[in-house]
Amino acid sequence: MAVRHQGLTFSFLVGLAACLALTPAHADLLDKIKADGVLLVGVTDSSPPFSSRATGESLSIGYDVDLAGRVAEKLGVKVQQVTLRNQDRISFLQEGKAQLVAVGMSRTVERAKSIDFSYAYLDSPHKIIIRKDSGITSMQQLAGKTLALNKGASVDEELKAAVPTIQLVNYDNYELCFQAVKDKRAMSFLADEVLLLSMAQRDAKPDDFMLVPDYIGPRTSGFGIPKGEPRFKEFVNATLMELEASGEADKIFAKWFPGAKRSFKIVPDKPGTF
Repeated sequence: MAVRHQGLTFSFLVGLAACLALTPAHADLLDKIKADGVLLVGVTDSSPPFSSRATGESLSIGYDVDLAGRVAEKLGVKVQQVTLRNQDRISFLQEGKAQLVAVGMSRTVERAKSIDFSYAYLDSPHKIIIRKDSGITSMQQLAGKTLALNKGASVDEELKAAVPTIQLVNYDNYELCFQAVKDKRAMSFLADEVLLLSMAQRDAKPDDFMLVPDYIGPRTSGFGIPKGEPRFKEFVNATLMELEASGEADKIFAKWFPGAKRSFKIVPDKPGTF
Protein backbone atom coordinates (compact mmCIF):
# COMPACT_ATOMS: atom_id res chain seq x y z
CA MET A 1 0.00 0.00 0.00
CA ALA A 2 2.83 2.37 0.89
CA VAL A 3 4.45 1.88 -2.52
CA ARG A 4 1.14 2.52 -4.34
CA HIS A 5 0.56 5.71 -2.30
CA GLN A 6 3.99 7.00 -3.18
CA GLY A 7 3.34 6.32 -6.86
CA LEU A 8 0.10 8.26 -6.79
CA THR A 9 1.79 11.14 -5.00
CA PHE A 10 4.54 11.23 -7.56
CA SER A 11 2.04 11.17 -10.44
CA PHE A 12 0.06 14.00 -8.81
CA LEU A 13 3.16 16.15 -8.43
CA VAL A 14 4.20 15.52 -12.03
CA GLY A 15 0.73 16.54 -13.23
CA LEU A 16 0.71 19.64 -11.03
CA ALA A 17 4.10 20.70 -12.32
CA ALA A 18 2.91 20.32 -15.90
CA CYS A 19 -0.12 22.51 -15.20
CA LEU A 20 2.01 25.18 -13.58
CA ALA A 21 4.36 25.16 -16.53
CA LEU A 22 1.45 25.96 -18.82
CA THR A 23 0.10 28.74 -16.60
CA PRO A 24 1.69 32.23 -16.77
CA ALA A 25 3.14 33.55 -13.52
CA HIS A 26 0.47 36.28 -13.72
CA ALA A 27 -2.00 37.52 -16.24
CA ASP A 28 -0.59 40.61 -17.88
CA LEU A 29 -2.52 43.87 -18.10
CA LEU A 30 -3.85 43.29 -21.60
CA ASP A 31 -5.38 39.95 -20.55
CA LYS A 32 -6.77 41.46 -17.36
CA ILE A 33 -8.50 44.31 -19.17
CA LYS A 34 -10.09 41.90 -21.64
CA ALA A 35 -11.17 39.56 -18.85
CA ASP A 36 -12.65 42.40 -16.79
CA GLY A 37 -14.32 43.99 -19.80
CA VAL A 38 -13.27 47.44 -18.54
CA LEU A 39 -10.42 49.85 -19.25
CA LEU A 40 -9.63 52.21 -16.36
CA VAL A 41 -8.86 55.57 -18.00
CA GLY A 42 -7.37 58.36 -15.90
CA VAL A 43 -8.93 61.73 -16.78
CA THR A 44 -9.10 65.24 -15.36
CA ASP A 45 -12.01 67.62 -15.14
CA SER A 46 -10.08 70.80 -15.84
CA SER A 47 -7.76 70.51 -18.88
CA PRO A 48 -9.71 71.35 -22.04
CA PRO A 49 -9.44 70.43 -24.82
CA PHE A 50 -7.53 67.35 -23.66
CA SER A 51 -9.63 66.14 -20.75
CA SER A 52 -12.28 68.21 -18.99
CA ARG A 53 -15.79 68.12 -17.60
CA ALA A 54 -18.57 70.65 -17.94
CA THR A 55 -20.37 71.78 -14.79
CA GLY A 56 -23.06 69.29 -13.88
CA GLU A 57 -21.70 66.54 -16.14
CA SER A 58 -20.49 63.21 -14.79
CA LEU A 59 -17.98 62.32 -17.51
CA SER A 60 -14.92 64.08 -18.91
CA ILE A 61 -14.59 64.74 -22.63
CA GLY A 62 -11.72 65.85 -24.85
CA TYR A 63 -9.08 65.00 -27.42
CA ASP A 64 -7.23 62.50 -25.23
CA VAL A 65 -10.49 61.03 -23.92
CA ASP A 66 -11.75 60.35 -27.46
CA LEU A 67 -8.48 58.62 -28.36
CA ALA A 68 -8.67 56.50 -25.22
CA GLY A 69 -12.21 55.56 -26.18
CA ARG A 70 -10.94 54.23 -29.50
CA VAL A 71 -8.44 52.03 -27.64
CA ALA A 72 -11.29 50.61 -25.54
CA GLU A 73 -13.40 50.01 -28.64
CA LYS A 74 -10.53 48.12 -30.27
CA LEU A 75 -10.20 46.02 -27.13
CA GLY A 76 -13.93 45.38 -27.08
CA VAL A 77 -14.32 46.73 -23.53
CA LYS A 78 -16.03 49.64 -21.78
CA VAL A 79 -14.29 52.75 -20.46
CA GLN A 80 -14.42 53.46 -16.75
CA GLN A 81 -13.19 56.98 -16.10
CA VAL A 82 -11.02 57.60 -13.05
CA THR A 83 -10.75 61.29 -12.18
CA LEU A 84 -7.31 62.34 -10.99
CA ARG A 85 -5.21 65.42 -10.36
CA ASN A 86 -2.12 66.11 -12.46
CA GLN A 87 0.13 65.28 -9.51
CA ASP A 88 -1.52 61.83 -9.23
CA ARG A 89 -0.98 60.69 -12.80
CA ILE A 90 2.10 58.56 -12.17
CA SER A 91 1.03 57.15 -8.80
CA PHE A 92 -2.37 56.07 -10.16
CA LEU A 93 -0.65 54.07 -12.89
CA GLN A 94 1.83 52.53 -10.45
CA GLU A 95 -0.91 51.57 -7.99
CA GLY A 96 -3.25 50.13 -10.61
CA LYS A 97 -5.93 52.77 -10.04
CA ALA A 98 -5.65 53.72 -13.73
CA GLN A 99 -4.50 51.59 -16.66
CA LEU A 100 -4.25 54.40 -19.21
CA VAL A 101 -3.82 58.11 -18.41
CA ALA A 102 -5.40 60.43 -20.98
CA VAL A 103 -4.78 64.00 -19.86
CA GLY A 104 -2.48 65.73 -22.37
CA MET A 105 0.56 64.39 -20.53
CA SER A 106 3.99 65.55 -21.71
CA ARG A 107 6.34 62.68 -22.49
CA THR A 108 9.53 63.44 -20.58
CA VAL A 109 12.67 61.44 -19.89
CA GLU A 110 12.20 61.91 -16.15
CA ARG A 111 8.63 60.61 -16.16
CA ALA A 112 9.65 57.69 -18.38
CA LYS A 113 11.75 56.40 -15.48
CA SER A 114 8.51 55.66 -13.62
CA ILE A 115 5.95 54.92 -16.35
CA ASP A 116 5.82 54.10 -20.04
CA PHE A 117 4.34 56.26 -22.78
CA SER A 118 2.45 55.51 -25.96
CA TYR A 119 3.48 56.98 -29.29
CA ALA A 120 2.91 60.73 -29.39
CA TYR A 121 -0.59 61.67 -30.50
CA LEU A 122 0.20 65.37 -30.15
CA ASP A 123 3.44 66.89 -31.38
CA SER A 124 3.29 70.60 -30.75
CA PRO A 125 6.03 72.69 -29.13
CA HIS A 126 5.47 74.82 -26.08
CA LYS A 127 5.11 78.47 -27.02
CA ILE A 128 4.22 81.64 -25.13
CA ILE A 129 1.26 83.81 -26.04
CA ILE A 130 0.97 87.50 -25.18
CA ARG A 131 -1.21 90.46 -26.07
CA LYS A 132 0.13 92.44 -29.00
CA ASP A 133 -0.24 95.63 -27.00
CA SER A 134 2.06 94.28 -24.26
CA GLY A 135 5.16 95.65 -25.97
CA ILE A 136 6.92 92.28 -25.53
CA THR A 137 9.03 91.18 -28.48
CA SER A 138 11.47 88.80 -26.78
CA MET A 139 11.47 86.13 -24.08
CA GLN A 140 14.00 88.12 -22.04
CA GLN A 141 11.52 90.98 -21.72
CA LEU A 142 9.43 88.72 -19.46
CA ALA A 143 11.99 89.30 -16.68
CA GLY A 144 10.07 90.27 -13.55
CA LYS A 145 6.74 89.76 -15.32
CA THR A 146 4.02 87.15 -14.87
CA LEU A 147 3.56 83.99 -16.90
CA ALA A 148 0.43 81.86 -16.49
CA LEU A 149 0.75 78.07 -16.29
CA ASN A 150 -1.77 75.27 -16.03
CA LYS A 151 -1.33 73.48 -12.69
CA GLY A 152 0.91 70.44 -13.02
CA ALA A 153 2.95 71.79 -15.94
CA SER A 154 6.53 70.48 -15.91
CA VAL A 155 8.37 73.53 -17.25
CA ASP A 156 9.17 75.59 -14.12
CA GLU A 157 12.89 74.79 -14.10
CA GLU A 158 13.22 75.39 -17.83
CA LEU A 159 11.55 78.80 -17.61
CA LYS A 160 13.52 79.86 -14.54
CA ALA A 161 16.75 78.86 -16.28
CA ALA A 162 15.84 81.02 -19.28
CA VAL A 163 14.54 84.01 -17.30
CA PRO A 164 15.42 83.71 -13.58
CA THR A 165 13.12 86.52 -12.42
CA ILE A 166 10.03 85.46 -14.33
CA GLN A 167 6.99 85.18 -12.04
CA LEU A 168 5.08 81.93 -12.58
CA VAL A 169 1.38 81.92 -11.68
CA ASN A 170 -0.59 78.65 -11.65
CA TYR A 171 -4.22 78.45 -12.74
CA ASP A 172 -6.62 75.51 -12.55
CA ASN A 173 -7.03 75.14 -16.32
CA TYR A 174 -5.92 76.47 -19.69
CA GLU A 175 -9.00 78.62 -20.18
CA LEU A 176 -8.25 80.55 -16.99
CA CYS A 177 -4.65 81.03 -18.12
CA PHE A 178 -5.77 82.50 -21.44
CA GLN A 179 -8.38 84.68 -19.74
CA ALA A 180 -5.71 86.06 -17.40
CA VAL A 181 -3.68 87.26 -20.40
CA LYS A 182 -6.78 88.59 -22.09
CA ASP A 183 -7.71 90.58 -18.98
CA LYS A 184 -4.08 91.72 -18.46
CA ARG A 185 -3.83 89.97 -15.09
CA ALA A 186 -0.91 87.96 -16.51
CA MET A 187 1.57 89.14 -19.10
CA SER A 188 1.94 85.78 -20.84
CA PHE A 189 0.75 82.16 -20.98
CA LEU A 190 2.72 79.04 -21.94
CA ALA A 191 1.12 75.94 -23.47
CA ASP A 192 1.13 73.84 -26.66
CA GLU A 193 1.38 76.01 -29.76
CA VAL A 194 -1.62 74.33 -31.37
CA LEU A 195 -3.70 74.95 -28.24
CA LEU A 196 -2.69 78.60 -27.98
CA LEU A 197 -3.47 79.27 -31.63
CA SER A 198 -6.81 77.49 -31.35
CA MET A 199 -7.79 79.50 -28.26
CA ALA A 200 -6.80 82.79 -29.89
CA GLN A 201 -8.68 81.86 -33.06
CA ARG A 202 -11.86 81.22 -31.06
CA ASP A 203 -11.61 84.54 -29.24
CA ALA A 204 -13.78 87.46 -30.36
CA LYS A 205 -10.60 89.44 -31.10
CA PRO A 206 -8.01 86.92 -32.34
CA ASP A 207 -5.75 89.65 -33.71
CA ASP A 208 -5.15 90.93 -30.17
CA PHE A 209 -2.72 88.06 -29.52
CA MET A 210 0.65 86.87 -30.77
CA LEU A 211 3.32 84.31 -29.88
CA VAL A 212 6.67 85.35 -28.44
CA PRO A 213 8.92 84.83 -31.49
CA ASP A 214 12.11 83.63 -29.81
CA TYR A 215 10.78 80.94 -27.48
CA ILE A 216 10.11 77.31 -28.35
CA GLY A 217 10.11 74.24 -26.14
CA PRO A 218 9.84 70.80 -27.80
CA ARG A 219 6.89 68.85 -26.43
CA THR A 220 5.00 65.70 -27.33
CA SER A 221 2.16 64.11 -25.41
CA GLY A 222 0.79 60.60 -25.26
CA PHE A 223 -0.95 58.10 -23.02
CA GLY A 224 0.66 57.24 -19.71
CA ILE A 225 0.97 53.44 -19.41
CA PRO A 226 2.13 51.29 -16.46
CA LYS A 227 5.72 50.06 -16.62
CA GLY A 228 6.36 46.46 -17.56
CA GLU A 229 3.29 45.85 -19.75
CA PRO A 230 4.78 45.45 -23.25
CA ARG A 231 1.77 43.69 -24.79
CA PHE A 232 -0.63 46.40 -23.66
CA LYS A 233 1.72 49.16 -24.80
CA GLU A 234 2.09 47.47 -28.19
CA PHE A 235 -1.70 47.19 -28.51
CA VAL A 236 -2.20 50.88 -27.67
CA ASN A 237 0.46 51.94 -30.15
CA ALA A 238 -0.98 49.72 -32.89
CA THR A 239 -4.41 51.27 -32.31
CA LEU A 240 -2.98 54.80 -32.63
CA MET A 241 -1.25 53.84 -35.88
CA GLU A 242 -4.54 52.46 -37.24
CA LEU A 243 -6.31 55.72 -36.35
CA GLU A 244 -3.62 57.63 -38.25
CA ALA A 245 -3.81 55.38 -41.31
CA SER A 246 -7.60 55.53 -41.47
CA GLY A 247 -7.81 59.31 -41.17
CA GLU A 248 -9.72 59.06 -37.89
CA ALA A 249 -6.88 60.74 -36.00
CA ASP A 250 -7.27 63.78 -38.29
CA LYS A 251 -10.99 63.96 -37.56
CA ILE A 252 -10.53 63.76 -33.80
CA PHE A 253 -7.89 66.49 -33.91
CA ALA A 254 -10.11 68.79 -36.00
CA LYS A 255 -12.97 68.27 -33.55
CA TRP A 256 -10.98 69.49 -30.56
CA PHE A 257 -8.65 72.02 -32.19
CA PRO A 258 -10.95 73.87 -34.59
CA GLY A 259 -9.13 76.20 -36.91
CA ALA A 260 -5.70 74.79 -36.05
CA LYS A 261 -3.46 73.09 -38.59
CA ARG A 262 -2.41 69.52 -37.80
CA SER A 263 1.26 69.63 -38.78
CA PHE A 264 2.22 66.18 -37.44
CA LYS A 265 1.31 62.53 -37.83
CA ILE A 266 1.34 59.72 -35.30
CA VAL A 267 4.55 57.81 -36.00
CA PRO A 268 6.56 55.15 -34.16
CA ASP A 269 9.17 56.37 -31.70
CA LYS A 270 12.79 56.19 -32.69
CA PRO A 271 14.68 53.24 -31.13
CA GLY A 272 15.84 54.01 -27.61
CA THR A 273 13.21 56.67 -26.92
CA PHE A 274 10.17 56.10 -24.74
